[in-house]
Amino acid sequence: MIDWSLYIDYGVKKMYKKNEILFRQGSNMDGFYYLEDGKVAVTILRSDGFERMIDIVFPGSLIGEQMIYGTPSFTTTTMMKNSTLYYFSKDTFNKLAEINPQISIEFSNSFIQKIRFLANIHAVLNAPAEVQVAHFLIVLRNKKRDGKINLTQTEISNYIGKSRVTIWKILKKWDEDGLVAMNKRGIIIKDEKAIRSKIVLL
Repeated sequence: MIDWSLYIDYGVKKMYKKNEILFRQGSNMDGFYYLEDGKVAVTILRSDGFERMIDIVFPGSLIGEQMIYGTPSFTTTTMMKNSTLYYFSKDTFNKLAEINPQISIEFSNSFIQKIRFLANIHAVLNAPAEVQVAHFLIVLRNKKRDGKINLTQTEISNYIGKSRVTIWKILKKWDEDGLVAMNKRGIIIKDEKAIRSKIVLL
């Protein structure tokens, strides 16, 4: 797997404050970003005008890959905290691909994974709250590559679009059943297999 932190000297460093928008749904840009530090919310504007959070980007991840191919952004991205990003233009990316051909392959794979994620998300958004929470936790577990989800119940409720009480009831039941453990710092996934089994639509 490509470690983009090794190539940040090729990018343009940019600092953003909490709540600043990186780019909006429908935007065009001849490049993409690498998140070095911070946290970014990814939202999508539904046909009824409601904006829904569908993903959270953590350090070490790319943002906006589709735009390097000339495709308008599928989503809007907003800083959840002060963040440091590096912008890579299409020309810079092509130079990096010459230095390390594996970059092009992994970049394409990342793009394809996000397309599949977006294709799935519409079914998830209409699923019961328990299915959405399970999907949310598994997505974040895969991103972080561990079972520690450092988000509050309020942040999770904002992500899923359900009340904090609804999220609390689901997580409390899962905590009692041994699927997760809750503490002040967030949630720890204890039984990933059981949580995956609840994603009945995927």
